[in-house]
Amino acid sequence: MMAGLRDGRTLRTLYVRRAQFKTYCEAHPEHAQEALPLIEANAKSARLRKGERLRSKTHCKHGHSLVDARIYFCKGYIKRDCRSCWKIRSKRGGAITTEVLGKVTAALEHGATIGSFTGAGRSTYLVMHSTFSRHRRENPKFDRFVSEATKDNKRKGQKLRFQRVRNAVVRDQKNDYYKIIGLMPSNLPPDIRDDIAQSIFVAMLEGSLRRDDVRSRVQEFVAAHNRDANKHGTGKYGLRSIDAPAFAESSTTLGDTISRGLWD
Repeated sequence: MMAGLRDGRTLRTLYVRRAQFKTYCEAHPEHAQEALPLIEANAKSARLRKGERLRSKTHCKHGHSLVDARIYFCKGYIKRDCRSCWKIRSKRGGAITTEVLGKVTAALEHGATIGSFTGAGRSTYLVMHSTFSRHRRENPKFDRFVSEATKDNKRKGQKLRFQRVRNAVVRDQKNDYYKIIGLMPSNLPPDIRDDIAQSIFVAMLEGSLRRDDVRSRVQEFVAAHNRDANKHGTGKYGLRSIDAPAFAESSTTLGDTISRGLWD
């Protein structure tokens, strides 16, 4: 036994039971002092030899190279996972459960798009796209149902995209409106500033005013409005109601500013 331990063998390979060895050590302490360190070192070497076959592998069982394998810890062991096999499994997809299949069917019946329940990160996510595609391939009846339920999705998607484009145009126009309003004198009444902004938009549509020149030429349109108002005898502020605000964004009306002598 001692010769086997010195050669790096374990008790199991020497066909010695631990209880038997313990009894022997109690009877022969001088042998225990040498045997116990050897047993511990041989056991450690044996554990390292257990994974030698896997560590020395250069290809997986399907013949893919393990040079770029995914390395991670699993239950206390270092594991290598073939990336090629992992990609194939991901594309193939898994098996869809009955519960998830019922939710997917109900979503399609209510007009949901495929991306709404297969897109990762969405609140309506139900299943991976690869798993959903695999179920379609393996079930022709379900595939026909999906094709029938989503036949109008392309038209709906185009309509949604066109609506977003229109909304963007309207949003830009509103932003331009508020920018132009901000360039005018703050003492002008809101209705007068609306008229001037409308004149600026008309000039841009006609091509007589470039969008980049609005800031430098806004005073021209204010002056043109004042000249036109004076020509018709209405003043630069135009005909205004006594219920109109006295100043921009003011709660005081023109009627509140009129003196009593005027009424007399």
